[in-house]
This record gives sequence, structure tokens and C-alpha cells, in this order.
Amino acid sequence: MNFALTEEIKGILDTAHRFVEREVVPRLKEENFKRDMVSKMGELGFFGCAFPPRYGGSDSGFLAHSVVCEEISRGDSGLRSLFNLQAMTVPYTMMEWGTEAVRDKYVKDLVLGAKLGCTCFSEPNAGSDLAAIETQIADKGDHFEINGSKTWISNGTVADYAVVYGTTDRNLKRRGLCAVVVETKQTGWIARETPKLGDKSSPIAEITLENVTAPKENLLGKMGDGFTVAMTALDRGRISVSSGAVGLAQACLEASVTYANQRIAFGKLIREFQQVKAVIAEMAAQIEAARLLVRKAAWLNDQGLPFTREIAIAKYFSGEVVVRAAGLAMEVHGGMGYSLEMPVEKYYRDSKLYQVGEGTVNIMRLLIGDDALGIKNANRPRFHTPSEFRGQE
Repeated sequence: MNFALTEEIKGILDTAHRFVEREVVPRLKEENFKRDMVSKMGELGFFGCAFPPRYGGSDSGFLAHSVVCEEISRGDSGLRSLFNLQAMTVPYTMMEWGTEAVRDKYVKDLVLGAKLGCTCFSEPNAGSDLAAIETQIADKGDHFEINGSKTWISNGTVADYAVVYGTTDRNLKRRGLCAVVVETKQTGWIARETPKLGDKSSPIAEITLENVTAPKENLLGKMGDGFTVAMTALDRGRISVSSGAVGLAQACLEASVTYANQRIAFGKLIREFQQVKAVIAEMAAQIEAARLLVRKAAWLNDQGLPFTREIAIAKYFSGEVVVRAAGLAMEVHGGMGYSLEMPVEKYYRDSKLYQVGEGTVNIMRLLIGDDALGIKNANRPRFHTPSEFRGQE
């Protein structure tokens, strides 16, 4: 296997690194949504790695997407969710499953950061169990009418477009699920921001949908395809989440190395103490392992090969690694880690999300365990592969 990044990906990574140091790090203390940052990242092509030129992309692939997402998260993990919403679970899902009308109307503006997107999976009574979704999608002849409630919706208060998952008939369970593109600037879309522990650069909302409408052409896939659409979207979203976890863990390591090289205790730099060396070594080894798992899954997707199992392993492991790394960074910093002067307290707050978003720790364990035990094959068949969209001008 060749683990070297291509010159193209190295160039993209270098651009992302310079952007992080110039634009992101100086504003790390601003824990709020930064609309201008979305526009800048869109203009630089950060959201478009997996998209063809037709939709504002560079055709660089999912590995490139992973590398850029990791680098941005190293600067501010709160910006990581944008790589789900502006690249994966919203526009890529539209490109993969939508009509030509949907693709041409929505995808490019999202990839370029001109418009904002959100994905509406979770509900008060439905999270990991998507088949329990209660939001109703009613066929009204020439349009759909949607009623229900959604929770934990990233970008929910700022999104222009949403991919909403609902059911035509709850008795059909997963076979009744549908995915529909909704324009949020309409009466009936009511968003309320949800306060949270970390990841504060990404607003999360509760959404109420009261007689919200969408044209019939905005259906993704066919009637009843919603569960399949959701599963493919989640696989891709886990590339972003896992990459973000690695990036944040890397930030924890770099902050710890910097502090250990400056802090003096008992007359010498704390980097000389074996316990500190052991902590740094553990962080470095686990981060490198997580990075390789994530990049392998992204590479498999680029090749058009099944990768559900591999990205589940990467998502599970990287989520555990980043929480561990954040805790160890607090230990290295001692009392200063608990203060608001150092960034590690933010890293600590942000890290926990990676054990929850895009599939909880326990769901990942079930998926991986069932596959290992031969109970259920984790890898799903590919309905579409990246090669279908490459090179479109």
C-alpha cells in the first residue's frame, strides 16, 4: 500500500494549513457561528474535494476531503460540522440521489458556501433508530407537505436548504421513510437554538415543521428509499466526523508538546519527566493509528469499494482517541489546563461530541461486533460510486 499523499492533496493540505494559521487560530476564542468563515472555505474549495467541476468541486476525492477536514478541525473543531453539511450529508446526498433539477438548483451553491445546509435526522423519539421517525411526509398531488419535530440539527438556525427525513406511513417502519429537500425560508419552518457544552461554532437547533412544503421533484431517490439514502449519507458523514476527531486530537497533542517544552517544574522542563513522555507517546501513537484507519476508509470509498465497516471502526476508534487525548492534554497542562487561558479546556469540551455524532459509540460497537461475529455483514452494497460523478464539467 502507498501511504504517501499525492502532490494534489499535499497542495490542498498546504492551503488549508495556511488558512488555519492565518484565519482560524486567531479567532479560536470566538465560540460562535462565523458566516464569513463558511464563505472563505467555500471559495478556497475546501468543501468541494469530492465533487466534480460541474458542482464547484475539484474532483480530488474523499481522501482529500478527509485531509482538509482534519486540518480545519485541528484549528477549530467547531468548524468541522460544516464539512458534513456543506460537503457530505447535504449536497453529496443531493448529487447522489437527487434529480437533475435538484442537483442543478442546490448543490453548487452549498459546495461554494454561498448557501447553508442542514440534515434533519434526529427527533425527540428517534435518534439511532431511524425507523422510529415520526415526522409525516404527505403527498399532496403536486407537492409534499411535512409536519413534525427534529432535534440536534446542526446549522438548523442558519440553513437555507435542508434534507428532511420523514415517513409516509409509520406502519411501514423503515420502508416508509423518504428524504426530501426543503427550502427553509418559508412559513412553518421554526428553529430554536439548543445550548450545548462544546462545538459552539456550529449552531444546533430544535426544528418544528408545520405544513412545510416541497415540490415533488425534491424527493431524493424513490418513495420509500429514505432509509437507504440515510445510511449512505451517514457513511460519508462519518468520514468527516472521524477526520475531525483526528484533527482535534492532533491539536491536543501539539498543545501538550508546546507546554511541555516551556513549563518548568522542580528546576527542569516537564518534558524531562518520564510520566510526561509516556503521556505524549500514548497520544502520538493513538492519533497515528486513528489517522490511518480514517484514511483507509476514505480511500476505499474513492475506489468505489464497500467501506461501511471500515468507517465504523475509524469513527469508533477516533472518537475514543480524541476524548482520551483531550483528557491527557489536561493532565499535561495541570492547573493551567483547567483555566480559560489555554485552549485545552475548549478541546476537552469539544471532544465528547465525537463519541455521539453520526452514530454513537454503542451503535458503532454493535455494527462492528455484529460483523465480527458473523451476525450481520456491516458492509452495504454500493448503489452509487464516486466514479459516476467524476469529470463532470
